[in-house]
Amino acid sequence: MKIINTFAVIEDSIYAIQFEHENEFTHAWAKCFELWNDPIYLNDFFEEHEDDLYDPFWSGITIEEAIIKTRQDAVLLEKKLKDIAESGKYKGNDNLSSFFEPLSKGRIEDYEKDKAKGIINPSWLRIYAIRIDANCFVITGGGIKLTKTMNDRQHLLDELDKLEFTRNELLDGGNETLDIVEFR
Repeated sequence: MKIINTFAVIEDSIYAIQFEHENEFTHAWAKCFELWNDPIYLNDFFEEHEDDLYDPFWSGITIEEAIIKTRQDAVLLEKKLKDIAESGKYKGNDNLSSFFEPLSKGRIEDYEKDKAKGIINPSWLRIYAIRIDANCFVITGGGIKLTKTMNDRQHLLDELDKLEFTRNELLDGGNETLDIVEFR
């Protein structure tokens, strides 16, 4: 795995990683929202994971309903994150840290691995990021989480790998594509 670039989605607040193996997308943020708004991708995804939709938690939602819900939730999530990122530059308590939460419970670490959930409750949309500061996050990816844990699906395990890799690169400090940390 290799990080080839970092992009400012919202300057001084939201940055997104571009991984070498995902170079058909500009960066992780763009990948999430492009795929979550692509009805063909979503149809294929939900057909592959159709059994998960029958879990009582999701009330047996149809593939067509899942596609509509995902596209609506993606629009709301993108707007909400951008709005909070902008307002977080000026207001103390209303910042990205109020929306993101630690990926797992436990002690708080430098470059904490975090997640943000979609807006429509219950939501299966997840954005995964590394917390740099209260209103500064580096987006490493995202996914549709239909199962109780991330460990149950390969596409979510891949997101965990990207989070861990990016965190290690930030801790190491030797990756020039992650220079955003220098002015925090």
